[in-house]
Amino acid sequence: MSEPSWTVVVPVKRLDVAKSRLRGALPGVPHESLALALALDTVRAVLACDAVAALLVVTDDPRVAPAVRSAGARVLPDVPDAGLNAALRHGAETAGGPVAGLTADLPALLPADLGAALRAAAGTPGVRHFVADATGDGTVLLAAPAGVPLDPRFGAGSAAAHAASGALPLAGGWPTLRRDVDTPADLAEAARLGLGPHTAALAAPRCPAAAPGCPGRVYGAGMQGTVATFDGATRTGTLLLDDGTELSFPAHAFDASGLRLLRLGQRVRVDRDTAGAIVRVTLPTMD
Repeated sequence: MSEPSWTVVVPVKRLDVAKSRLRGALPGVPHESLALALALDTVRAVLACDAVAALLVVTDDPRVAPAVRSAGARVLPDVPDAGLNAALRHGAETAGGPVAGLTADLPALLPADLGAALRAAAGTPGVRHFVADATGDGTVLLAAPAGVPLDPRFGAGSAAAHAASGALPLAGGWPTLRRDVDTPADLAEAARLGLGPHTAALAAPRCPAAAPGCPGRVYGAGMQGTVATFDGATRTGTLLLDDGTELSFPAHAFDASGLRLLRLGQRVRVDRDTAGAIVRVTLPTMD
């Protein structure tokens, strides 16, 4: 595997104006706390990604800055103070080298999904790439190689805007990367994938899985599914969970199982760490 090379830039708005369509999504939870949790789970996944060399968070929020700094990110003040794209350009200019802009509302993000997308983006030198969100209209990730301006076009219809600007779409599955959260329905979909620890801590105690409008079950250790794909050469693959959700697993998760191979359709158990990353894929009967 190649050495980490990407600098990821994550802009985070001031919490009092961020994610306005999510207000009231979790009864009893302050809106600013939910917006902060989304950003912290995004940051946690980025920092755990083996393709990422550095993380820059562009923000002027007094709660966000110390929280992400303590997690290991570098904080850059939002000097332009002119919206998402200006913040991304500012971060990219500071970073230099291969740089990727990522949205801050990916609470189910798995490091393996982000790493796979970044490695795919490195496959065509001199070209920007983007990953559309789950609806196909927006953008969650925009990546530019060294020497190529990031030129972000985030906002309404950003997938089409990025394509029109010359960026190429990346069409991999990566469900946890594509699941951004703008609405309560989006939060429910993210929960079905498995929320990161910060968002889960807010959602789970206040929202029983059977309650109307609940974000859904927060997956953790011991969930089960079937093998959808498996590559023996890379020791990676994808699993289909019982609710139809597709999850990717990295080589180290397979290696931790002690298994020699996986068969398509085979029943497996998945263990995940507190960040939501898959750490072991094994048989349901194994300890």
